Amino acid sequence: MSDQDNNFTLPPNVTCFSRSKNAQISERHLFLTRLRNRELPYQAFRKTADQLFDLIAEAMIPHLENHEVILTPIFRAGLSLLPVFMSKIENSRLCSIGVKRNEDTAQPEPYLFKVPPEIAADAKFVILEPMIATAGTMCYSLGMLKKQGYDLNNIEIISIFCALEAVDKLQNEFPQVHIHTEVVDPILDEHKYIVPGCGDFGDRYFGT
Repeated sequence: MSDQDNNFTLPPNVTCFSRSKNAQISERHLFLTRLRNRELPYQAFRKTADQLFDLIAEAMIPHLENHEVILTPIFRAGLSLLPVFMSKIENSRLCSIGVKRNEDTAQPEPYLFKVPPEIAADAKFVILEPMIATAGTMCYSLGMLKKQGYDLNNIEIISIFCALEAVDKLQNEFPQVHIHTEVVDPILDEHKYIVPGCGDFGDRYFGT
């Protein structure tokens, strides 16, 4: 299945870069095809991912201008996006959220939450998470931010691969949060992994 074949309707709070019409669309699809290749060595996977991250960061800059930016990677895989975004947005700060998925229950398990002190009232939280499968971890993280009193209207999610089930869940539970993703894949398998996806993004990016 090609990315162009995913013609299902997306929720209104989702921007899918692979569906956009611009001069970089063929380059984006090339990068996605490489990332989906399970035989690609981690060095080539990382290089390709970084090239795609660069395009995404450039596309996001207009949305973030004139705001304090709090980059919020979801550990571990979200750390892959951090260097590119920090280099593009020099005055950004870091919010650390550590939530892992229990592989037996597919439920989120938190282990870290640290927000910078004294942030601006209109600061933009930019959550970095390359894969969103069930959205359990993402919903948990958003709930943590909401509980601390942060305005969910000022939260943007950056991803590469999202499952349709995940974007539907986020639309239902957090409709004010906007998702910017490279592609939305149609289904999850019996192990709750994205199909076709790219495998475990963190393992493939970090070579683990």
